[in-house]
Amino acid sequence: MSRLLVLEPTGVDSEDLVRGAVDMGHEVFAVRHRGQPAAQPAQPFVDITHVDFGDVEAACDRIIDYARANALEGITTANEFLTPIVTRACAMLGFPGNDPGLATAPRSKIIMAERFRACGVPIPITFIVTKESEVEQLLRDSVLSMPVVVKPAENAGSKAVSIVEDPSQLAEAFDRVRTQDDAYGIPLDTRTIVQEYVEGEEFSVESITQDGTVHHLCITRKITTAGQFRVEIGHSIPARLPPNVSGAVLAEVSKAIKALGIRNSVSHSEVKLRPDGRCVVLEVAARIGAGRIAVLTELACGISIPAATVDLALGRSVNVTPTRQACATVRLLLSPRHGRLREVRNLPEPAKEVAQAALTRPVGAVVNGPETNGCRIGYFIVVGPDEATANRRADELLSHVEVVVEPSDDLQRV
Repeated sequence: MSRLLVLEPTGVDSEDLVRGAVDMGHEVFAVRHRGQPAAQPAQPFVDITHVDFGDVEAACDRIIDYARANALEGITTANEFLTPIVTRACAMLGFPGNDPGLATAPRSKIIMAERFRACGVPIPITFIVTKESEVEQLLRDSVLSMPVVVKPAENAGSKAVSIVEDPSQLAEAFDRVRTQDDAYGIPLDTRTIVQEYVEGEEFSVESITQDGTVHHLCITRKITTAGQFRVEIGHSIPARLPPNVSGAVLAEVSKAIKALGIRNSVSHSEVKLRPDGRCVVLEVAARIGAGRIAVLTELACGISIPAATVDLALGRSVNVTPTRQACATVRLLLSPRHGRLREVRNLPEPAKEVAQAALTRPVGAVVNGPETNGCRIGYFIVVGPDEATANRRADELLSHVEVVVEPSDDLQRV
């Protein structure tokens, strides 16, 4: 039995991580942001403490002291905002972790782009700007052309990310970046990133890196909404690509992971395939992929990403050998508008082909419209013998689901 510390264990991915650690026989301790409620009796924590994550240096020092006082043996998180703290604390304690000199590289999209360029990783044409007029000048100089992607230098979950198809939309896109919500009061880079919009199919790659050796678990096909905001509405694992294409994707992702100093961590890499088949790396996060990707990976391949994350944190050998050959696909239910969730009709019941189905927001909750991944209110997972069969059945079931939201301009957005 080992003692593991999990930072901010909230949300379904964190719950999977904690449950996996407990099932493996480990003792789990938790650190939560100040002001958050203490552990409930049913929660499996040996102890819980609170820090102010907004003061990154003080939080890191407090976590290090807490780890030493409780003889902890590893630290992890499923929260992207907190990965730099994990990296720095692990380095100070001698725990397995990533390169502390690049602790912020998987969080800062500016540092990430710089590292990718330096290491020869193919990325979209990217510019760092502070105001709309700079983009307009790039357009006049024909350095960029519409459409473009406008996004914040630091955030997660597609917050304040939009696709701009006309210069008249730039002001609104920049306003979203300027007014974005932060997390835990952590200071965020206020600059704006503008990139070429890359045409093509979008995928992610789920990987485990231990002692600097990268192991790719699977390629995930991503299904998104169209239009100004590309919100993920589905994932399927594994995506079947021609061997030469998948080989090229995995090679570029390996370079990207190493460029960011990821040495002992799970990672979730987002890529696009241009129409000519060339791979472009969009981003890499040093965390479990959201949108139930870890569940899909286990159902399709028999590999537990939460268990692997625990083993990585504790310095134990990770087993990444597939034990299943199936396909699992998820449909993420979105709120159609801002308002109050009144009803979800015809949500599939768990059965032989439906592995899981659940609401992640309760009826009566205030929900946001489909502008970021935060508009998700539930999901269901279908398992099939191959990708085409599983996706066909999932789409059939999705066609019967109705999400009823009572619109109201008086409700504060969440």
